[in-house]
Amino acid sequence: MGQTLKIKNSLAVTVGILLGGLSLGASASEQQELLQLKNTVVNLVDALVSQGVLDKKQAAALISKAESDAKKQAAAQIAAAPVVPVAPMPTPAETSNVARAADGKQVVRVPYVPEFVKDEIRNQLRNEMRQDILADVSDKAKKERWGIPDALPAWLNSIKLYGDARIRNEFDSYGSDNASGIYYNILQINKAGSLSGAGTKALLNTTEDQNRWRARARIGLAAGIADHWKFDARLTTGSLDNPVSANVTMGNSGQRLTVALDRAQLRYDRPDEQGFNWLTISAGRIANPWFGTEMVWDDDLGFDGVAATYRHTLDFDTDGLNPVQRNRKVFLTGAALPLQQPEFQSQDRWLVGGQLGANWEFENQNLLTVGAAFYDYMHMAGKRNPYGSRINDGTAPTFVQKGNLLFNIANGLSASDALYALAADYRLVDVTASIDLANLAPYHVIFTADVVKNVGFDENEVKARASGLSYFAGNDFLKDRTLGIFGGVQVGWPEVTRRGAWQMAFDYRYLQRDAVLDAFTDSDFHLGGTDTQGYRITGLYGLTKNLWMRARWMSATEIDGPPLSIDVLQVDLNAKF
Repeated sequence: MGQTLKIKNSLAVTVGILLGGLSLGASASEQQELLQLKNTVVNLVDALVSQGVLDKKQAAALISKAESDAKKQAAAQIAAAPVVPVAPMPTPAETSNVARAADGKQVVRVPYVPEFVKDEIRNQLRNEMRQDILADVSDKAKKERWGIPDALPAWLNSIKLYGDARIRNEFDSYGSDNASGIYYNILQINKAGSLSGAGTKALLNTTEDQNRWRARARIGLAAGIADHWKFDARLTTGSLDNPVSANVTMGNSGQRLTVALDRAQLRYDRPDEQGFNWLTISAGRIANPWFGTEMVWDDDLGFDGVAATYRHTLDFDTDGLNPVQRNRKVFLTGAALPLQQPEFQSQDRWLVGGQLGANWEFENQNLLTVGAAFYDYMHMAGKRNPYGSRINDGTAPTFVQKGNLLFNIANGLSASDALYALAADYRLVDVTASIDLANLAPYHVIFTADVVKNVGFDENEVKARASGLSYFAGNDFLKDRTLGIFGGVQVGWPEVTRRGAWQMAFDYRYLQRDAVLDAFTDSDFHLGGTDTQGYRITGLYGLTKNLWMRARWMSATEIDGPPLSIDVLQVDLNAKF
């Protein structure tokens, strides 16, 4: 309001000065200059009317007042103008400017606009416009991040930092009737090279409740290299030999957190002429390329290798030529991911897989996503050592959680020499679907379902490898237990990244012993692994931008194994940038 009044007053003064100068009969060149200034100001008044700063009545009143002030100013200047004697008689057109002096001689009064008046007009207009221009330039400089030319290398403009941090309090509660002294800590046994070598770490805790403070921090860098090429690297906390958790338990006598490089990839993205990214290729230490759920893939999981995704858009209007803005496409993802290179073995372990899927957005913005995948874990089953030899020790997995059927490959005289490897093959058929209902936007209702089946389990092959040597010997553990089912619903904001945003979720899963590889499934539910069933309740609330709280309650028990019930409560403070 103050700025508008300032503009009106300035225009009134300017118009008045111009009209006064014109009415005083300036020279031809000066009069032309003043007319140009007058026209500029009048056009400016018209522009202010069109922009809504002034209405038509205000503009008319402004011009009328300026003309009135100009007449008064002209009369005052005529009275004060200097008298210059001239010889020639005035023309009739000049009579209005002719007066007679006291001595009878004719004189002509020559009014003019002094230079300081014209300078005042110019400076006033210049100052008015300078403030607006400076404000516009300042806003543009902030948005476009202007700097001193050549002060920084050009490649810095292509670098982006990102990251997240989480502080968690976790309470693990074990059932009162859980089996004790039966569940082996296979990871520790295999790291030690034998059951006896693992000592007191050879058994999993199944009875003692525990409360832990845990932390996770990740920071990444994405840098553009050339057209369509990008390098992406990320550092994370966590154990160096655990691929499914970046958590570190705090309270280790002030020891520093372990940090490792969990992503280092080159990525190629190829868009078409309309900007649709139809091809993505990643190589190196890459993110999980598959669409799926935590029942099959833990959220923190990454892989070594190469993956490619081809996308074909289905977004065409009625003439079949021009793409529309809906998200409708089919995609095909393939990957070859090396897992382990056992010593003294000619066959390395690989995960090779393919997934065919589709995204289909409806006109009401509801989104259906489906994916059907086949994952082949190549050469995963262990090999029993020749008597007294350790040549096949490399076929024992480098990382496991719990649940998969295992057998002793040590073939020694003493049970303390036990070393465990996978008894089954794993070739998974996995079908996942998610429907995001946006009818209540900004609140969404999302239903997710996942069914996985290990079609690589061959009961005869398992019996040939593990008969008499299986984990939990004496139980009927050689039968086919290869089905996993997941179902869940989520209500609230799709992402909780702002103050007041919230989200609630519930899901249930039933995951048999050899449905998936226990090394890669969710590390929190049942404290990791397979042979488990139960539910999870999750709530999130946004505290401010990019800062939120999350609470999760997970209740799970075993399906076929000895009694093992584990309830887990997690309360997290999360942040990202």
